[in-house]
Amino acid sequence: MATVEGTHTLGGSGRVVHYHATYEVVGTAIHFKANFDGGASHEGEFDFDPSKLDAAAAVDAFLQNHIQKADWDSAP
Repeated sequence: MATVEGTHTLGGSGRVVHYHATYEVVGTAIHFKANFDGGASHEGEFDFDPSKLDAAAAVDAFLQNHIQKADWDSAP
């Protein structure tokens, strides 16, 4: 499986979240499993357009958005 690693800085605290994801492309769908700092994980799939974005960039963008939404949802 392919992998992508990255970081995201949380808005309110400035804390950096690291992640490591493995993924597989099946047609226009990406199946992934991501592990985050502290032991949390998230697994799922989403559709993407390979003519506009490569799979690694799509996974990274998806995870950045996922972390940002989680940060927003947990903000006071």
